[in-house]
Formats: sequence, C-alpha cells, structure tokens
Amino acid sequence: MVSTFSAEQKYRLPELLSDIRLLDLLELSGTTVRASQLLNLSQPTVSRRYRALADDFGLRRDPRSIKRCRYGSTNAMRLLRLGCRAHRLGAGVARIGTDLLHWHLLAGCDWLLPVPVHFRPACEWAELVRQGVLDGAVVSGLELNANPGVDVTGLRLVELGSIAVTLGVQGHTEPIRPSQLNAVLVPHRGQAPGLHRALLNRGLKLRSVGNSCITPQHWLQRLADGGAAMPLDPACCAPHTWAEQLVSIPLTSELHSQVWLVLPKGDGLPGVLAQTLEALQGHPALRGQGDS
Repeated sequence: MVSTFSAEQKYRLPELLSDIRLLDLLELSGTTVRASQLLNLSQPTVSRRYRALADDFGLRRDPRSIKRCRYGSTNAMRLLRLGCRAHRLGAGVARIGTDLLHWHLLAGCDWLLPVPVHFRPACEWAELVRQGVLDGAVVSGLELNANPGVDVTGLRLVELGSIAVTLGVQGHTEPIRPSQLNAVLVPHRGQAPGLHRALLNRGLKLRSVGNSCITPQHWLQRLADGGAAMPLDPACCAPHTWAEQLVSIPLTSELHSQVWLVLPKGDGLPGVLAQTLEALQGHPALRGQGDS
C-alpha cells in the first residue's frame, strides 16, 4: 500500500538539528514573522534563537545580499548544514526550492519537504544549494541568462526542457488581449530581472507586487482587484491546482523559458535527488527546448 503521509510527516528531525532548521527557514522565508509561522513558534522566540546562533557562530545579517546567505554563514555553519543535508537525504527526503512560475513542476513529489515559494535571482538560488540550505533548486533559464556570471562552483546544472510563459487573468470569460490589461504583476526587478526583460520586450506594462507578495494566495488576492494579469505556465490552470480559477491568455509573441535543476556536484546523485530529477525529466508540462 502506498503511503499517503507527506515528507514532513515521515521525516523526524533530530532535536540537535532544530536550530539549523530555524536558521534555514529564516533564510528561505525572508523574515522572522514568516519563519515563526512555519515553525509554529512566536516571533520573539525565533528572533531570540537566531541571535543566539549569530553570537555562537559569528553570523552577520545582510538583508540586501543576493550572493550569499542573508542571515549569515560561516565555514562552520556550512559544514553543519551539509550534515543536515546528509541526514535528510539519508532519510529519503529533500528540500527543493523554486518560484511560483515553476512550483507546479514539483507537485506530487511527496518525498520533498515543504519550502516557501519565492522568486530569487539565479545567483541566490545557486548559493542556497551550495551552502546546504537547499538540496536543489528549479531555476528559470530567463534568470540564468540575465545573470551570466552566476558562480556554479560545486554545483551541477541539468537542463530539463522548457515551459511556455503566458498571462493568467481572473474573472474573464470572454477573450481578452494583453493590450487590454492595466498591467502585468511581476516580482521586484531584482528578484527576476530576466522575466522583467522578456515581458518588457513584448510591450507589456509591468507592476511590481513588492516583497510581501510571496504565496500563491497573495498573488491571487492581487489579481482579484481586477484589470491585471500575472505570468504563468498554462499548465498551472488545470483543475485542482493553485491557479485553477485563472484563465490563460497567450502573449502576442510566444515566450518559452528553459528550466534547469541546480544540484550539488558529486560522483553520484543520492537516491532521493535522482528520483526528483527523473520525475522532473518526465513531467508532462515540460516541453522540448524553446526560445527564451
């Protein structure tokens, strides 16, 4: 009989590693408020435990950093995180990060631990995998092309295929053209410069949703105001998905984004990462290579 338990329910985190998990969720969620919600702890408790870790390991917070961990890292902390990774992977679970544009590609992978959905520049995804915060990341080729100097030391990049990027709108039953939209909602330019450039090149008016718009629910609430759209893969609009209430409208000029999986480099992939790669390579939403 196939287990119906999620990876989070099946995986028992040793108490010894709980503070590293707290630090990782701070890094992945971005604020103590969001991390406290994910951890079911009070915000003062999360802040206090972070300060203790920062004092013990010499961590320095830099909220503007995009090339290293924003809540700080040291060589000792990286080694501890790699130990946590070894424990996760040995238990048959993994942390794979991605953004809202690619989130649907990981649906159904019940061996993956939940990770906050977040738009990030390609160099930040690479650093999170290198430091051991993530075990892998599904990254847009648009962002890799916009950041040609991404440091891939110690990493392995696997091309998976491509997705079509269209626009999702809410509350429209009649056909609508992109030119009729008030704006296309997008993440902050610093988080997704490649996506910005591709949409601007197609003559669209963009409106940043700001850093507080993170979850699918946040995006759907912004769309409910009317007159705006958001970029998505039309595969997201299938029944029982987060975007099932949206209608996909094509761009006047087709846009395809190559999709890459960023993994740690090594002689062989641990079983759970090989399983993730196999599932992504066979995903029906991924097509052959397209122009970005």
